Amino acid sequence: MISKKIDNLEVNKVTEDILLIHQKEASSLFTVCDGLFVLPKKGRNSKTIILDANIEPKHITAINKAYGPVSDYVCTHGHMDHITHVYAWEQLGVAIHAFNPEANYLTDLQNFYFGYGFNKTLDFTLIKKFAEINGYHECNDVNVYEPGSILKFEDLEIKTIPFQGHSLAHVGFLLPTEKILHISCLGFDQLKPRVDGFGPWYGFEQCSISQYLKDIDYAELLFLEHAEFLTSSHSYIVKNPDCYPFSYMRSKIKQNQQKVDQALKSISLTLKSENEIVENLLKKDIFFPKRKLNSFMLKIYTLWESWIIRKHIQRSKFFKF
Repeated sequence: MISKKIDNLEVNKVTEDILLIHQKEASSLFTVCDGLFVLPKKGRNSKTIILDANIEPKHITAINKAYGPVSDYVCTHGHMDHITHVYAWEQLGVAIHAFNPEANYLTDLQNFYFGYGFNKTLDFTLIKKFAEINGYHECNDVNVYEPGSILKFEDLEIKTIPFQGHSLAHVGFLLPTEKILHISCLGFDQLKPRVDGFGPWYGFEQCSISQYLKDIDYAELLFLEHAEFLTSSHSYIVKNPDCYPFSYMRSKIKQNQQKVDQALKSISLTLKSENEIVENLLKKDIFFPKRKLNSFMLKIYTLWESWIIRKHIQRSKFFKF
C-alpha cells in the first residue's frame, strides 16, 4: 500500500493496510479528530472501514476516492469533535455505527444538549451556535451498540473497550489480529513527541477521575499484552513496549490535582460550600484562559472548567464535604 498525498491530511501507516488519518488544519477548534482507515484486505474486509476519523466534508470526497469505497463508519462517543461531520459519510451511503447512551447525539442536537447536562445552565441557542461553528449536521440513521460489544465487518473483528471516565459511551478499539489498540480520547494528546497537550478531559458531570485512572491502567495492560501499536484521536503512533502515553496521562491528572490544591490554599476559609469554592476558583482561570474568551464560548468553557475543578475538590485532602 502506498500512502497518497491529500491536501491538508496527514496519512500515516500503522500497518501496511491500516492508516491513521490526521487533518492538519481545521476551520474550528472542536471539528476534527484522528482515526483509523482499515483498508480492504483479502480474506478480511472487501471495503474500507473507518474508525472514528472525523474530518471536514471538503476532504471526504478526496479521501474516499483515494482509499474507498467505504462501507462502514464507527464513532467512539458523542463529543462534538467526534460527531460533527459523520453525516457527510452517511450521505455517501456509508453505514454509521455508534454506542449507547450517546449514539442519538448524532441524530438530534437536542440529545447532545440534554445528555451532557448543558440544559442545567445554558440555553439551547448557545449549543446550537456551538454546533454550527463546528459544522455539525444531524445523521438520519445510526446503528446502535453497547460499549463492550464486538463488531464484525465480514471477517474483520473489532473489540470495543469501554473507557467511561471520559464519557459514558466512550470506547476504544482493539483489533486483535492486527494488534492495534486505539484509545480514542482517553487523554494521550501529543501530536508529536514532547509537544505537550491538555491530557485527560473530564469536564462533564458524568465524567469520573477515579474511573479514568482505572481506564488508563486497563488500556496499558491491553497494550502490553495484546497490541503492537497504540493510536488515539489526537496523537502520534506508539509502538509496544513504550508506556510513555500512560505515564503522561497519569501525570496530567496529578498535575491538575496539584493546581486545584494550590488554589484551594489561597482562598478564604470562610467559604464552606462546594459551590462557593468552585465559583471562587473559576475566577482564577486555573485551566482555561476564560478572560480571553467572548461571551458565547466563555459560558461553555466555564461549565467545563467548573466540573473539572469540582472533581478535583472532591478528591482534595484540603476540603471534605
